[in-house]
Amino acid sequence: MSYQTGEANWLTRLQAMSQFTGNNSARGKWGLMNRGADNQYAILKPGPAERVMISSIVRQNTWRTIIQLWQRYKDDGTSMTDLEALVSAVLTELDKYRFIGAGADAAIQDANITEVRETQEIRATPSGGPLWLMVELVGEWNEEETISPAE
Repeated sequence: MSYQTGEANWLTRLQAMSQFTGNNSARGKWGLMNRGADNQYAILKPGPAERVMISSIVRQNTWRTIIQLWQRYKDDGTSMTDLEALVSAVLTELDKYRFIGAGADAAIQDANITEVRETQEIRATPSGGPLWLMVELVGEWNEEETISPAE
């Protein structure tokens, strides 16, 4: 398995929700937001990772995916409430899947959203009003990988 497989599994879980489709959620495709078709988006990108040898031939990888949840800013109060409801729905859905993959992805362990970062207002200019509100969720999972030594 690879980081990309795990990230794709997070996206699959999100796209199973009624709020997301291939039109408003993707891995590393912020250009989707330029189409203007939706008020809410989920964009995934790699986060920091850790790799630790736990025996002479087994490594534990701790992978992190940053899940950016975007809400188009329309008015004070309502836009924030809409983003909060989206965050809550995503957390509720993703909490159900501790092994975000199955079958060939059975090496994935302990999938979990470990952090909900503060809401950010995204502005076109420093003095202009917000265009978007955005929250980052940190999805983390562990994978054990057997290494075939070359020496």
